Amino acid sequence: MTTYETLNESAAPDVPPTPDHAPRLKSKRLKLAKLRSANGARIILGAVLGILLIITWIANNPAIHSGSSPSDWRSDLAQAAVKNTLNAGDTKGAPQQTVVNGWYLNDIAVVQAAQNSYIAGSSMRNGNLLALIGLGVAGELIIRGVERARRQQPTVS
Repeated sequence: MTTYETLNESAAPDVPPTPDHAPRLKSKRLKLAKLRSANGARIILGAVLGILLIITWIANNPAIHSGSSPSDWRSDLAQAAVKNTLNAGDTKGAPQQTVVNGWYLNDIAVVQAAQNSYIAGSSMRNGNLLALIGLGVAGELIIRGVERARRQQPTVS
């Protein structure tokens, strides 16, 4: 005789039912500070990021780190041009003119180095500010996700 398995039978044994007095398992969720709403978290995030943005703007001032500012460069270049004109007037021949041109290039190189330092500092500050803005966006996305999870969570009475 042949036996057929019914749809209700399975290879695994039946799991006994849990008793009524057993504690219910609770899932653990990421909880922000016990704030009543997501707006409180947004206010804290905004305040912290605002303070960090101001500190980053002031601390990463390229004029402080490079030692000169754009207003100094114009006067430095004008001074180098005047020195070159005066020295070029005293030259007699190509070898002396070559030396004067070298002095002029040295004077201009100092200004160019200051400009490059300023640009590097400015780029660093811009990168830091962009990173802080990215953290703000990421924080907002996390707050929205937690808020959405709270709304979808069934209320237990």
